[in-house]
Amino acid sequence: MNDEKGFLTDLLKKIEQRIFQLESSIDTNELQHRALQKHTVDYKAELDKYEVYNFHQTMKLIDKRSLLESGILTKLHYQKNTPYFAKIGFFYEGDSEAVPFYIGRYGFADESGEQVVYDWRASVSSLYYEYGLGEAAYESFGRTFTGNIFEKKQFEIKNGSIQLLVDTEETVNDQFLLQELSKTTTNEMKNIIQTIQKEQNQVIRETKTKNLIIQGVAGSGKTSIALHRMAYLLYQKRETLSAENMLILSPSRLFSSYISSVLPELGEEELQQTDITAIGSGFIDEKIKVSDRQAELSELIEHPDSEESQKIAYKSSAVYFQRIKEYLHQLRQTVLTQAEISNESDNETIPLFKQLAEHAEQTKTGSKKAGLEQLKKRLKIKDSLTSYLDFLQELPAQYRGASRNNYLENSDLFPYLMFKLQLEGITPNKTIQHFVIDEMQDYSVLQFYVLHRLFPCDKTICGDYHQAIFTSEKNFLVELKQILPHHKLIEFNKSYRSTVEIIEFAKQFVEGQELEAVERHGKAVRVSTGTSVNEQKNCLKECIKGFRNSSFNSCGIICQTKQELEQLAVLLQEEPFSIVDEMTTVTAEPLILTTIQFAKGLEFDQVILPDIHVSQLNQFSERLYTSCTRALHQLDLFVRN
Repeated sequence: MNDEKGFLTDLLKKIEQRIFQLESSIDTNELQHRALQKHTVDYKAELDKYEVYNFHQTMKLIDKRSLLESGILTKLHYQKNTPYFAKIGFFYEGDSEAVPFYIGRYGFADESGEQVVYDWRASVSSLYYEYGLGEAAYESFGRTFTGNIFEKKQFEIKNGSIQLLVDTEETVNDQFLLQELSKTTTNEMKNIIQTIQKEQNQVIRETKTKNLIIQGVAGSGKTSIALHRMAYLLYQKRETLSAENMLILSPSRLFSSYISSVLPELGEEELQQTDITAIGSGFIDEKIKVSDRQAELSELIEHPDSEESQKIAYKSSAVYFQRIKEYLHQLRQTVLTQAEISNESDNETIPLFKQLAEHAEQTKTGSKKAGLEQLKKRLKIKDSLTSYLDFLQELPAQYRGASRNNYLENSDLFPYLMFKLQLEGITPNKTIQHFVIDEMQDYSVLQFYVLHRLFPCDKTICGDYHQAIFTSEKNFLVELKQILPHHKLIEFNKSYRSTVEIIEFAKQFVEGQELEAVERHGKAVRVSTGTSVNEQKNCLKECIKGFRNSSFNSCGIICQTKQELEQLAVLLQEEPFSIVDEMTTVTAEPLILTTIQFAKGLEFDQVILPDIHVSQLNQFSERLYTSCTRALHQLDLFVRN
């Protein structure tokens, strides 16, 4: 222990010295910038344009240096409090002297350039996540280094002082893991670098797979793994990859806010996030208004048997995707035949209009553009939007909808883009080099097909098809793998979020799900049944009072419908609470009132389900499974007959 305290003391001195040097450098930069700025103003009349330009370039360089140094300074201030969290003692094969590797959130090298602390993403740090004591190996720059781990320590260091030190033979000590999982929630997703499990680490460090699909049970850490994978890629490929080359497809504004701190916390820039409607609309040239996706999802959840819901569900189905493929194939074959173009060598990845334009040019019917328009007119083929609207008219009346020339229902947006891809062609986005798609089960196979064509880059796709409260494709993963070439499917069946009691209760609502909880116990799930409406209200208020008096930071009251939410909002008007809906980006109160639609992906210390019909407890329900597994420590259900 004394040796570890001595090492920490020496390291903190070096960090303090580096902080002093950087603060001095930043102050000097500021003085230089002000002096140059004053000089350009005082001698403006005497300076020629080349001198002015050089002064401005120098000031830009000073600003850039200050920005870089400020970023390093922020990391150093963190390291001053918590410089590392683990140590590996490693004998390289053939060596007689052991090498200590200290591992932290950020790396630190001394003035001579010797690495004192290693970034958790460094190649050698995989020893911590992959191995216990004994034989071990890691890869770096294409070489494999073998040896033996004889020592493994885990630390909890706060304010520059060792609070806890554990010698362990395991990859991650259970005591540390359970201590971390037992903490209460915050408004932001936490990084998991101290407790990354072996199987999670392998996914984070996977760099060879083009399309990585993560199917994980509720609470398995799939979103966190995807974000840590982005941080790892930015670290490993920093010469060719930056944050602006990455994009996250997020299910809601609050979820975007919830995960936004993970990358900055790990020393990387925040990634740009967007939603599915914004992505699709960005590839449309025409001035077309697209209806709200969240409104469609609300209709599906709250009125699943309505005609509107049946139409939306149909247009999200694999059946509809297949029908469009067959229609476009037949259209292509018919047009090519009429244009007297051999379709034997037809490639359906080439837009039809491009093929027609090339044919028009070959037949010398005027300019390429004029020849194409003349050929389209003779063949009576129209633009992509008109063609899609014509296709809609061939559907049964209940599936046609209200889409028209200047308006698209949200469920028609991606089907229309599929027509546009096949007929006119769409220039794919080559700026994005890595695309993260979260809550994959909430998107249709057709949408994935179009997204894959629009973003032909590497992808990390994660979700849980057992939480598919909007769609019900039984072969979702099979169909997804058929669309995405060069894929790898990883499945996680262990939940790290909820207690054993909550997971065991939630398992009854999902069929065929292998679901295992980490051995962290808590209170039994509380189910209140058979009471009158007034008694239910009083019980709910008592439950909220209990939350107020607890150590919990957050409580989510998850309603099944918007109508139920509105009724509860009136009932609880004397209570301070926040409503989470499609417009929410941050929450101001620890008590949250929301629906299952907007609770997806979030977690709360305590969850209350206020209006569950007794019949729901005896059947499979993705919604109840999803709702229950939002809870970390306590779950309360109020059941009516």
